[in-house]
Amino acid sequence: MSYLLKYRVPYSNLYKAKMKHSRLKEDFIMTIINRIAIHGFKSFAHKTEVPLDGKYNCILGPNGSGKSNVGDALCFVLGRLSAKSMRAEKASNLIFNGGKDKKPASSAYVEIAFDNKNKTFPVSDQEVVINRSITKEGGSIYRINGQKKTRTEVLDLLATAKINPDGYNIILQG
Repeated sequence: MSYLLKYRVPYSNLYKAKMKHSRLKEDFIMTIINRIAIHGFKSFAHKTEVPLDGKYNCILGPNGSGKSNVGDALCFVLGRLSAKSMRAEKASNLIFNGGKDKKPASSAYVEIAFDNKNKTFPVSDQEVVINRSITKEGGSIYRINGQKKTRTEVLDLLATAKINPDGYNIILQG
């Protein structure tokens, strides 16, 4: 799914009441994802880039092809901390573990690029790129447009676009 919501939705009175401390607009334009890049994360041994257009996107494939891992990668890069919610026992298990002909990866990274042409994020760039990498020891490094940031800074930026890594705006299966 290349969007968290990409169309205009008029605010209901109840929603306006809940959002009284947030920035309110007459119409709210949700964030569009341009692409996701994954390397060394779960079943993605090699760098894989998933380009997404501004319309509806669907990830299809046979059982065991890594469809759910793309959703887990999305949650990971957005800052989700719970490895169990990404179907792993611990954070280091999110790193590619090797296979018959492939060596285990020493780290993993996921990168997501958001379209910012409508200035959903309070930065001047046309695209906002968030990157999260993880090492075997379980430590994460976050970046926004190439600059190292803390998880809190990433979550604060995502909150301006009403994106919550643990929220109901991401539906993986069901």
